[in-house]
Amino acid sequence: MSLNMRAEQSTRLAQKMLFGRFVATVILCFVAILLGIGLMQVYSLDGADKKLLKSMGAEYQRILKYESDDKLIHVLEGNPERLIENAITAVSVSQNTQGKPQYIAGTKQDNIDIPFAYFQADDRAWYQLLLEPHYLTLKLNGQHQDFWLALNVHPRLHLLFMQWLIMVGALALLCAVISLFVWRLLATTLSPVHRLAKTLDQASEWSVSTPQEDGTHTATTQDKATAQDNNGKGESGLAVLNQSLELVHGRLEATITSMDNTLDAIAHDLRTPLSRIALTTENTLGSSQPPSNEQLTNALSDCAESAQQVSGMLNTLMKINDEAASKSSVAFKAVDLNQLMLNVASWYEELAEDRAMKIDVSGLKPCEVSTEPNRLVQVVVNLIDNSFKYTPTGGTIFLTCGPAGEGAMLSVGDNGIGIAPEHHELIFKRLYRVDQSRTKSGYGLGLAMVKAMVTSLKARIRVDSVLGQGAVFTVVLPNETTVIDG
Repeated sequence: MSLNMRAEQSTRLAQKMLFGRFVATVILCFVAILLGIGLMQVYSLDGADKKLLKSMGAEYQRILKYESDDKLIHVLEGNPERLIENAITAVSVSQNTQGKPQYIAGTKQDNIDIPFAYFQADDRAWYQLLLEPHYLTLKLNGQHQDFWLALNVHPRLHLLFMQWLIMVGALALLCAVISLFVWRLLATTLSPVHRLAKTLDQASEWSVSTPQEDGTHTATTQDKATAQDNNGKGESGLAVLNQSLELVHGRLEATITSMDNTLDAIAHDLRTPLSRIALTTENTLGSSQPPSNEQLTNALSDCAESAQQVSGMLNTLMKINDEAASKSSVAFKAVDLNQLMLNVASWYEELAEDRAMKIDVSGLKPCEVSTEPNRLVQVVVNLIDNSFKYTPTGGTIFLTCGPAGEGAMLSVGDNGIGIAPEHHELIFKRLYRVDQSRTKSGYGLGLAMVKAMVTSLKARIRVDSVLGQGAVFTVVLPNETTVIDG
């Protein structure tokens, strides 16, 4: 097999080889069965013919013993039908001379010149019917002459052969039908393997450096669509394995693409503060005049600010990674959700006044939950920061909390610029920004941090937004948070 053979070609070749071996095995089995049946039929025919010949011989021998030779001749000539229907010829041979056998009755005289003594039934093995002229003979001892019964086995052997050919045809047709059925069965059973092999072929041609047209969002959507479609079909067996591997492949491709995009985003975002540090130091050190204390202070301040930006972004990325990897423990305890939201809202009163904005807390209801307060505070803080960032001056931020079914919920909404539907899933990914030009402030890490912390709290988050009409981020705390109404 060629080393360059593709996986799909290999699986299809394996299917053909498997089918070929099956057909060869079936044919060999059928040939063995047919040969066995044929030999058994010849054996049975030989036994039946010998039994018939001996039965008739015993009857005629009694006539010779108790009557006479002429009586037997009279009986044979008077009732030749019995001999004819059994393909038997009766002849007589003189005991005193070695004359030519004389035909008495039975089938035509085409076999009266055979060596009768050579074909005696007691001396013939059953398989000799297939190797030599097909005759069986039996000697009858008369008073003045000997009589021979010669049975021509050829007609019955020919009939047996025709029946065997009919069986061969029937089994050949059965073999063809079974082979067709097995081919369809193999094709149906191995089709998931072929699809998997095709996926692996495509994966082998795909590289991280190759731009992906669909992007992370498309891959994720395709994974979901595939899973829903597969669940609808209710496939099983190899198909389930194929579906799982295809899903893993899609997620891996999306993950690698996301990593590639993340690295590009990090490189882009780090370039600006690092360039500022380099330019500031070059300008300060390359000045023809020694820098004054004020110039040194300003240069160091710019470098420190840029370094803090880099450090902040990297620290946030590491924190998101720690949350995703569950490296830090979560200590659940009873928390008054209403009071927590009020406390966080109070931290933004001065900022809201400066921007002529309003924080509406009328939707807060008494609700006690079991959660980790520090993480939940960070979630609320990041959501409020996000609302302030994308809500114009004079807008309103809405805070809501309370029981929801058997769990609890909190939400942060605004009447800002809103988010287009195609970005709803992507905004929770690291370094993703709706504005790809990156002209706005921020690194696209706030909502990614929110998603990671919400997951750590065994909760879930969703966004409801219409472009130009604001957005509402809702965190749903599940049943296991043990909600206690206040």
